[in-house]
Amino acid sequence: MQIRWTKGMEGFDEAFSVRKAVFIDEQAIPEEIEIDEMDGYATHLVLFSENEPIATGRFYEKDAKSYIGRICVLNTHRGTGLGRILMELLLQKASESGYNDIYLSSQMYARGFYQSFGFEEFGETFDDGGIEHVWMLKKSKN
Repeated sequence: MQIRWTKGMEGFDEAFSVRKAVFIDEQAIPEEIEIDEMDGYATHLVLFSENEPIATGRFYEKDAKSYIGRICVLNTHRGTGLGRILMELLLQKASESGYNDIYLSSQMYARGFYQSFGFEEFGETFDDGGIEHVWMLKKSKN
């Protein structure tokens, strides 16, 4: 497995290829909302197997808060621990950037996965791309 970090739209095609397969093709999220303004300045993480992108996620800062999002793994590689690797690397990147409180928006079925990293739900559920989500926060222990 290879790991690649990119910033903004540089190298974004590789991250997008995974996001397209998962979010647009599998989950029918409209392409026009899948790519957003945060992609232009986010730090993207892509995991590769045999030079093919197989998993991705992103980290970004907005309004003095840090966010992790767009976590996805190709269907052919799910259940292999790649999601955990993505999260560990992204949480480390957020910590190195000086952020301890980290936000994410989770699809309802994935809440338990994020809870295993210390995230807690807050607020009401909301629709994002036709899929019910909830905000989650991992607070610093300081």
